[in-house]
Amino acid sequence: MTPEPVGDRPEIPAVPIALAIAAGVLALDVFTPQEMPPQMLYVLCILVSLWARHERTLWGMAILCTALTVLGSYLSPPSFDLSLILFNRTTGILLIWLTTVLVWQYRRTQDTLRLLNKELEARVARRTQELSQAFEEREQLNRDLHDDVLQSLYAVGLELEAGRPSSRNDAGGVIGHIDQALHQLKHVMQQIRNYITGFHPSSRETLDIALAALVKDMTVAQGPHLHLTMDPGLSDSLSSEQIESILLIVREALSNCVRHSRAQQGFVTAQGQHGTLQIEIQDDGVGFDPDVARKDGHGLANMAARARAIGAEFRIVSWPGHGVHIALDLPLQRRMVWL
Repeated sequence: MTPEPVGDRPEIPAVPIALAIAAGVLALDVFTPQEMPPQMLYVLCILVSLWARHERTLWGMAILCTALTVLGSYLSPPSFDLSLILFNRTTGILLIWLTTVLVWQYRRTQDTLRLLNKELEARVARRTQELSQAFEEREQLNRDLHDDVLQSLYAVGLELEAGRPSSRNDAGGVIGHIDQALHQLKHVMQQIRNYITGFHPSSRETLDIALAALVKDMTVAQGPHLHLTMDPGLSDSLSSEQIESILLIVREALSNCVRHSRAQQGFVTAQGQHGTLQIEIQDDGVGFDPDVARKDGHGLANMAARARAIGAEFRIVSWPGHGVHIALDLPLQRRMVWL
């Protein structure tokens, strides 16, 4: 397959320069004895044609130089050495066409290399995009597993841990904890199936119902007492993706509260003010240094990334001995209702 000319050659006036050289060589040939071989200089016209935009310019220049070589033999001063004249003219024509073939091959090689280079750049760009997409999907899966499945497993472990102290004297309490743990395990297994199949169930249940269920699931006997306060109707301005991300952020925050804070009370507040959904998660626990926590784990980074993905502002205020205050501000989009 013949490569097409690639239009990124240096922009120089190759044709005018070659024609000027050809005119000069013809003039020199006319006023030079035929024993002299100035027609050899037509090779310069062929070399200049290397920078011509179109390949046909090269072949046209070769034909022109051949014709001028023959014409020069008639216009030059007469000579009596016919064999020398034929030798010079024939050698000049052969040199013209040999140079033309070499220049043509060189141009083709350049065009082929340019095409291969462009194709290679395109492949590298596609591969880079694929790797970037795969990395983003991997990061998304890591966040989903950490914020959803792992937190659910932690909740199961807390339920089982809570049932241990009452196992000797309170069989009913143990059964209740085991039932709750089994319920959460079924939920985890369903989540894992969803990740494997790529199916994400709709989050169209209202945010207040979902948050209430989440707070209930994260409440354990030996953990802090969790409180939920929420304005009704906030889900009307939220998409499924936003609801899902909010739930995962709150789940991560409550999981940290239950597992690490040693708090007595935890509070989840969701309210709409001035076109913004404001969600706050607070506890009265031991607190921590956020800068140190960001280096040691993925939880805070995942929450911040999920907030950015839905256009929300994520803030955390905490220091040792003063509990934790997490705030999420999400601008609400008004939906037009046609009457």
